[in-house]
Amino acid sequence: MVESLPARFKSTRGWLVAAVVATGATAWMAVAFASDTAVGLAWQLGVVGLSVTLGSAEVAYLAWHNWMHGERGIALAVTAGASLGSLLMVGAAVGGVTARDLIGCAAGVGLLGMATAVGLFGIYRATGKSSAATLTGMFILLGLVYFSSVLWGAVPR
Repeated sequence: MVESLPARFKSTRGWLVAAVVATGATAWMAVAFASDTAVGLAWQLGVVGLSVTLGSAEVAYLAWHNWMHGERGIALAVTAGASLGSLLMVGAAVGGVTARDLIGCAAGVGLLGMATAVGLFGIYRATGKSSAATLTGMFILLGLVYFSSVLWGAVPR
């Protein structure tokens, strides 16, 4: 079976990126549909949508490059963390969102941030230097941390 697949479908890097992008897109759609029904939480869900978009794009990039640089374990961990974070957001957003469901969204954004941090560590460890890509990743990481704290602050006590 595997021998009959075209070469482009055998790329592990491609599957890692596809996993991150697919779960991120699913989370984005779930949050978008939930924001239609939870009008009172529209700005919080907007923050979640922005976070999942930026975080998934950055983690997909980091997973691709970590695998390319030989940091295979880190690439797998980054993919698993980002996918789990996106799935947490899907679980919180499906079926309507209440203020308590923001806990799942904030945890998902936090996992995306952790996956970004681990991915940046892997890139820096593999290359031994900083670059424009790592600086961009740091800004996205800081944004995800800030967005997660905003969401945690919106959860009623």
